[in-house]
Amino acid sequence: MERTDHGVTIDGFAMDDYPVVHVLWQRGDLWLRPSDGPEATLLKLTRDPDLFLVARDGDGRLVGTVMGGWDGRRAYVYHLAVAPESRRRGIADGLMDELEARFRARGAVKAKLQILVDNDVSREFFRRRGYLLEADCEPWGKELVEGGAPPCR
Repeated sequence: MERTDHGVTIDGFAMDDYPVVHVLWQRGDLWLRPSDGPEATLLKLTRDPDLFLVARDGDGRLVGTVMGGWDGRRAYVYHLAVAPESRRRGIADGLMDELEARFRARGAVKAKLQILVDNDVSREFFRRRGYLLEADCEPWGKELVEGGAPPCR
């Protein structure tokens, strides 16, 4: 457990946290897919347990989460979410600071993420952190399971 200067404690996710985390994802208007259910979340937890983080306030209430992935070449950021009533307090920065440090410790030299096209708040947040839109490549994907991706706009 790590105390941050953002007034929260950053800790690893445990499956007991899943119901609250899932609600945070919903409240954060994230596009939820079949891979966000409890079974797939448990699978993710077994793959990179130290890259799935939660933030708790001084009362121990779970107020934020972020999930990271590492494929041995690139680091990936998924599902950064902070409870609406806890936003603008540095919690997202605290989660990302810790996740990026853990990526670097694994040897990652680059982190990637995807932002839905109409999410200007996330665009500005990640731009401020030094992330750039990579306009020289196109995100391509294939649904392997029905409902696995947001609809194209």
